[in-house]
Amino acid sequence: MSGETINKILVPVDGSKASQKAIEYSSWVASKTGANIVMLHVVDADKLKVSYEAMDRYTPEWEDKIKGTDDIKRYSPFFEEKLSCMLEDPMCKRGNNILKEMAKFAGKNGIKPKSLLKLGRVVDTIIQTAEDENCDHIIMGTTGLTGLKRLLMGHVANDVVKYSPYRVTVVRQ
Repeated sequence: MSGETINKILVPVDGSKASQKAIEYSSWVASKTGANIVMLHVVDADKLKVSYEAMDRYTPEWEDKIKGTDDIKRYSPFFEEKLSCMLEDPMCKRGNNILKEMAKFAGKNGIKPKSLLKLGRVVDTIIQTAEDENCDHIIMGTTGLTGLKRLLMGHVANDVVKYSPYRVTVVRQ
C-alpha cells in the first residue's frame, strides 16, 4: 500500500456501532488524505422478498465478473427503479435514517459524505458500488458475529474482504 493514494472511500453502513466506528475512522482518513467518502446502505433484497429471478432481469454483463464462488454465483445489481417504488417501505425509511445519522459522525471531521441507498444482495451491491463510484478503498465495520466460522468478523465483512478487488479495511467495534 506504500505510495498508493486514497481518493475515494466507500463506507457501507447498517446503523450498528461497528459501522459508526467505520464512518468515524473513514472520515478521519479522508480529513488527512483529502479523499471523498461515499456512504452506502443496502436494503437486502431477501428481506423485501424480491426474488433473485426478478433481480436477474436487471443483470447486464455482470455474470462473468465473479467466477467460481459459492456465495456469489451471479452479480445482481441494485435496482433504483424498483427501489424508488419501495421508498415507503419501512426498511427503506430506516435506511435513509441510518444514512442521515451516520453522516453526523463524518461531520465531526468536517466531511460531508455522499449517501446512497441501494437494493440488492448486500455483498454484491457493496462491491459493485465501489466499482461504479470509482472507489479505491472500502472501510467497513464488523457486524453479524455468529457461529464459530465468524469469530473475527461478520459474514458481510468477511465476504467483502474475500471477493473485493479493492483494498478493504475492517474496523472493530
